[in-house]
Amino acid sequence: MKSLGKIIATGIVVVFAVLAVWGWLALSQQAPEGAEGPWGGVDVNVIQKFAADAGREARASFINTDQGDLLLFVFALGGAVGGFAAGYYWRRLITEKA
Repeated sequence: MKSLGKIIATGIVVVFAVLAVWGWLALSQQAPEGAEGPWGGVDVNVIQKFAADAGREARASFINTDQGDLLLFVFALGGAVGGFAAGYYWRRLITEKA
């Protein structure tokens, strides 16, 4: 039977190796600044294509989430609401049977 120290050390090495390969793959596929590449967003590859086919042009968003921390705030608020709901109904979700 292997010692616990060897198992933990092997696990740490495997985790670092997986993270290194994942990071290398993620960074090697990045498109240059401003280029969408083959994995561009849905708004560029789909919505703008259909809008151009219909004779419409892209316009600015009503709520611009690209500037500032608005998008971060919205996700944090959603997480807080979801966490509150899960905490409030924890007993019903986990232990009580219907």
